[in-house]
Amino acid sequence: MRYNELTFQGRNAVLEAFRSGKTIDKLFILDGCQDGPIKSIVREAKKTDAIINYVDKERLDRLAGTGHHQGVVAIGAAYEYAEVEDILAAAKEKGENPQPEPIYLESSGSWF
Repeated sequence: MRYNELTFQGRNAVLEAFRSGKTIDKLFILDGCQDGPIKSIVREAKKTDAIINYVDKERLDRLAGTGHHQGVVAIGAAYEYAEVEDILAAAKEKGENPQPEPIYLESSGSWF
């Protein structure tokens, strides 16, 4: 099994992540940026347990991996992902036989 963190960058992506109920652990905002969209993001973040950090542009660039963060980056909660082999092994341990019927997997992740 592996763990992945979700990284949201850009004003609209971060705001929508909060509004859609994604679990955001940390919010990084460009120090000194206080325009309307950033205030909306901060207001949404304060409704949750997200830690708000004001950082310099270089830190945001490193976190985002690009310069396209628009002054805001959010780090979402890590999720545990299972490999298909792990799912089949768990079913076998329970005495279930998943082989005769297909297994359907659904993902709600985003592609960047």
